[in-house]
Amino acid sequence: MDIHINQHQRPFTGSSSQIREEGESEATQINQLPDELDETHEEIDEEYLQARIRVFRKRQRVMLGLSIFVILAAFSMNTLDTGKVEVSWFPQLPIPELCGSRAIFGVSCPGCGLTRSFIALADGNLAASFQQNRIGWIMALTLIAQIPYRIYMMRQPPLSVMDLRWPKWFGTLLIAILIGNWLSKALI
Repeated sequence: MDIHINQHQRPFTGSSSQIREEGESEATQINQLPDELDETHEEIDEEYLQARIRVFRKRQRVMLGLSIFVILAAFSMNTLDTGKVEVSWFPQLPIPELCGSRAIFGVSCPGCGLTRSFIALADGNLAASFQQNRIGWIMALTLIAQIPYRIYMMRQPPLSVMDLRWPKWFGTLLIAILIGNWLSKALI
């Protein structure tokens, strides 16, 4: 009887007990590989892990920096009576329309009003913030919560956290809330 294990091995002619014996001897040989290969494998795993941690920490720093920038920008801007936004140290020089949907098509997008909502919150005007975007306060709280969260994650990136799926789910939830708010505003 001819048995082919795979195309790279020679055919074996013999009984099942001989096949079992040959398989056991190959397993013994594999278990007796030099320790150098195990060490090399461990070094590669350690290098890969360290590279993942570096990328993870870099992402945390970038997100922390963006969060701080947006918060500081909200405190340094004003909303004009025309609805446009200006930087407080460049009075009467409005920032161009940032929403591509509104600028090109004249249609508000789900995020329209968030900048003005953040500015109103920075000024302490909750009513104006709610008027600009009804969920601006939720987004602002999420943005503020990024600061302690990102600092914690930079200091101790537990390996199990690097693979967490909840940040993606949370981001998806925020986008769904934005779209839901936009749809309810468009339909009402």
